[in-house]
Amino acid sequence: MAGAGDFGRGVLRQARSMKGLAARVAIDVNPERAAEALRLASIPDAEIMVCHLREEALQAWREGCYVAAGGFDTVQDLPFDILVESTGIPEVGARYAEAALLAGKHVGIATKETESVVGPYLTQLAYRQNRLFTPMDGDQPSLLIGLVTWARTLGFEIVAAGKSSEYDFVWDEASGSVICNGVSYPAPGLAELWELPEGRERETVRARAKALAAIPQISVPDLCEMVNVANATGLGPDRSEFHGLVLRTGEVPSLLDLQAHGGVLQGNERLEVFNCLRRPDEISFAGGVFAVVRCEDPHVWTLLRDKGHILSRSGNAAMIYLPRHLLGLEAPISLLDAVLNGLPSGGGHATTPKFDLTARTTQTIHAGQRLEMRGHHRHIEGLRPEVHPAAPLSPEAKVPFYLLPGAEVIRDIAPHQPITLADVALPDSRLYQLRQAQDRLFHGQEALSATRENADGTLG
Repeated sequence: MAGAGDFGRGVLRQARSMKGLAARVAIDVNPERAAEALRLASIPDAEIMVCHLREEALQAWREGCYVAAGGFDTVQDLPFDILVESTGIPEVGARYAEAALLAGKHVGIATKETESVVGPYLTQLAYRQNRLFTPMDGDQPSLLIGLVTWARTLGFEIVAAGKSSEYDFVWDEASGSVICNGVSYPAPGLAELWELPEGRERETVRARAKALAAIPQISVPDLCEMVNVANATGLGPDRSEFHGLVLRTGEVPSLLDLQAHGGVLQGNERLEVFNCLRRPDEISFAGGVFAVVRCEDPHVWTLLRDKGHILSRSGNAAMIYLPRHLLGLEAPISLLDAVLNGLPSGGGHATTPKFDLTARTTQTIHAGQRLEMRGHHRHIEGLRPEVHPAAPLSPEAKVPFYLLPGAEVIRDIAPHQPITLADVALPDSRLYQLRQAQDRLFHGQEALSATRENADGTLG
């Protein structure tokens, strides 16, 4: 397990109570933090050994101890089956995932940032090693891929699929404010926008967005997760920046339907994120996932509506949803599937690049500025995320978002412009090298049939 944050601690804790699974290795930049993660998972301190060298790790393993290390190279010789990569750091995720696959381990990826840049490449590398590179349940991408796979297997026509944003918009009617992620925002006039008048649904939802404009209504992590789902399923965005509507749960199938049926979408099989608006006493969507499907048999769907299922006002669409994502507490199911059954989580993963997460400026970015990734949400000041069809790196091509941290801007970039390779000098990271290898593999002359190995160990 690489990354001793919330996701990794959840995996460690669940492994203690599951049959057929033992998590005995934790990795963090600071090995003492890895040891603390093991302690928080109720591992007795006497059974934990902090290891700085491969020999120490091997000795600890032979003695039946739990291993806390500061890097993958310290533990790569241990006979474990699968690495859970959950550092959240794009470059570290790329290096650890590649190293684990080359060492003959499966990889369960929770670092969505890495996957958004080189997920298809790592999937192909895993196949070459007779291993799996897979998302994991507990994160929304895996859960949504599974829901889409399930719906397609049953023959449903998928209108839209997606997730609710990480934090609900909770309306405190008494104070006239909305609380999101612990912050209170004034929401004057929201009472008049709470219900959607018949025939004015889209107009009212647009007014909600303006009334709550102080609250971010789309985030980099949301779109990062959706691009990974897009690459695994082929579903795509209705527009590059997504709609990001502020909706109550029961409104989702009405608004995330085709325009001809009263919704906002231009076509079927669209990916979307919505912001869950609710009162404090209403149940949260909990960052869960959903699929909006077409209602083809009026009698059957009227019966299901009577049983409490959520249909659109038109009766043409219905929402099927899972109101949960339990982070590392769910992930062990995916680990067992990968190792014991040879199956990727959710029944699918990104075998070819279909979409990229890219960046557009929200302000002038001056030459000489260095782009830095900040905060829990891994944002870059002055940039907003977008999703576009995948393209190989070139001077005119949009740069994948998570190749930009640490990049130097080499010419002034005006507001509202996409960032291209001609605008920046990218750091020579392993993530960048693997993206170049991915471009050679899928866009070069040898494209999909390429199997030779380059001098640096990459495919292409």
